[in-house]
Amino acid sequence: MPVETQYTSARAELGLALESAATGRVPGSPMHPVPVHHDAAETAIFERVMGEYTEALHKDQSAVPVSMRLPMADMIADYGSDVHQILGKEMDGPTAFNQLEIDRGDLTRIIRATAEDPNAYKIIHASQTVVIGEGLEGFQAESFRAEDQKLRAWVQQSANVLGHLDGVRGDVISDLGQAEKDTNAYKRMLNYHIVGGLLTPIPIAGDAIQRSVDWGLSDSVNEENAKVDADTRKNRIKHYEDGQEQMYAMLRGVATKRGLTLAELDASPSEFENHLQAKAKEWYLSGLAEADKLTGE
Repeated sequence: MPVETQYTSARAELGLALESAATGRVPGSPMHPVPVHHDAAETAIFERVMGEYTEALHKDQSAVPVSMRLPMADMIADYGSDVHQILGKEMDGPTAFNQLEIDRGDLTRIIRATAEDPNAYKIIHASQTVVIGEGLEGFQAESFRAEDQKLRAWVQQSANVLGHLDGVRGDVISDLGQAEKDTNAYKRMLNYHIVGGLLTPIPIAGDAIQRSVDWGLSDSVNEENAKVDADTRKNRIKHYEDGQEQMYAMLRGVATKRGLTLAELDASPSEFENHLQAKAKEWYLSGLAEADKLTGE
């Protein structure tokens, strides 16, 4: 079935119906603020929809149909706090928000298949930036100056999440970047940081968190991602450098808003330089490596 037809097919309508059933909202309406607690029926439908593709994705990394990718992304984004835990922590039980028991490998492969639609990837990435920004806003100045195990843990988990997402996107770039017929999709995908392009609005709980999200999705941090040429390797390198910088940008933004000076941020030894930034780098790279393993690269 041609791609254009798939978007208007009965399968597309089924995707929207499943999205509504799993999230409790009308498709295209604003997502719930994070964190959101879904009822048992919605959660069961979400897990069932994700489970429908897990086995097929071991053999075909594009098994999620074209018409299901945007609804799947909206579902995944609406469960953003759970997704953050699954990708960021070593979970030995269900997630704290909606009691999800989805394997990290399965979720990573589902996101990989969904990310073949650049707008779908944009939605998932932006929802995680909102979750990360909300978490960072809970910490005060002293957490950036002296050891705070909760902030260290949040940075570790968040950097791990971003590494997984960027690893998935890097795999799509590699696969699509070589095919001339996919050049336009490739360019659109690399422009995902433009928040205004989100198909489904992601609400921000107040101006403070909005600033944190802006630092994470800033064009100034990621503008080079939109400059695409035929050299896929060059663009993958740039993509990874900018992905790591996103976590740094969010950390710097909140720390300076709390009153830390640039001299404090660069002081060594210090909590910010030698622990928070170091942990962000370590776990971003760890997420990248694990995403490659989980997608069979």
